[in-house]
Amino acid sequence: MPDPSFLVFSDDFGEHPSSCQHLFRFMPYKNKVLWVNTIGMRSPRLTLRDFEKALIKSSRMLSGGGGKKKENTYTGNIKVCQPPMLPFLNLPFIRALNKISVKRHVEKKLAILNMEAPICVITAINACDYIGLFNERRVVYYCVDDFSEWPGFEKKLLTSMEEDLVGKADVLVATSDELYRRLSTTGKEIHLLTHGVEYELFKKKMDQEHPLLTNIPKPRIGYFGLFDKRSDQELLAAIAERMPDFSFVITGNVEVDTTRLKEKKNIYFTGSIPYRELPAMASGWDICILPYKINKLTDAIQPLKLKEYLSTGIPVVSTPIKESVKLDTYLSIAKTPQEWEEKIKENIKGTSVNQKNKILSFLEKETWNNKAEVFFTICLKD
Repeated sequence: MPDPSFLVFSDDFGEHPSSCQHLFRFMPYKNKVLWVNTIGMRSPRLTLRDFEKALIKSSRMLSGGGGKKKENTYTGNIKVCQPPMLPFLNLPFIRALNKISVKRHVEKKLAILNMEAPICVITAINACDYIGLFNERRVVYYCVDDFSEWPGFEKKLLTSMEEDLVGKADVLVATSDELYRRLSTTGKEIHLLTHGVEYELFKKKMDQEHPLLTNIPKPRIGYFGLFDKRSDQELLAAIAERMPDFSFVITGNVEVDTTRLKEKKNIYFTGSIPYRELPAMASGWDICILPYKINKLTDAIQPLKLKEYLSTGIPVVSTPIKESVKLDTYLSIAKTPQEWEEKIKENIKGTSVNQKNKILSFLEKETWNNKAEVFFTICLKD
């Protein structure tokens, strides 16, 4: 059994099931893991949503981590650390203060856990400032997104941070073809590792659909996950107008103004639900949809929900983002509202047995167990 420990700088542990959290959940070893929750990379705005996030983040900083419940959400060998950190990363003195705070708190936690010379895994590019502080034996940049293309993020700053991180990393792991293509020009060792899926969870046949669907008329067209600026509201509104007898269900946190959509009588927002309730929600849908905009940001992502959708056995319709087009053998691609209406009506009767078997053969190789085996082989390579 490999014995190196892991130091992870990533999203808030237990907040939502990110790809990095999935990998460490299905880690094939019992190595010690110190997970460091990092500060967001976007400067906060004067909005209620950002104020709520700030309160939650401050609470975790004061408690030193995610709390016992969060800490044990996945596996007992993962411990969570939440050093006090400040936003506004465009200010050099803020980054300097964060570096001092992170060094002090993480060093203390590493000593308590008796972790020496850990392998460092990074998804949050602002952690570029902390490389070299903890005698890391190997630094792995797990690139899951092109953060410089996110609306509201400072492109020049994040580009500079990523260049710094890539320069310090020993190996790069990209989750999409576009990210792999972009990082392959750096000359660093690089691997393509697409997202996996918790197939056994999503393929379950539910005895009953989610109670939040009780008062929503059938047939139902559904989306789950974060609803933000990647989502094409104009397209979704047009589809809903063309199909007034269909209900469109949006499940998940909403981080954009959806006033226009809420005006539609056949569009329903259920709010977010626990991850393990998603199969029950999807079981009440006739079609799963991914109505993302087509731009540089969506070119680089591989949405986790794609393989989760496919695992349910329910037909899937998506806009032609690159990672969906790669899987067009298993799902339908539509661009215009008219094409969306046609594809939804074509698929409303369900997926054929032959198609389900084809999807099953594909997904059996795409589980998080398999992805974790590959990922940790890369991390532990001498």
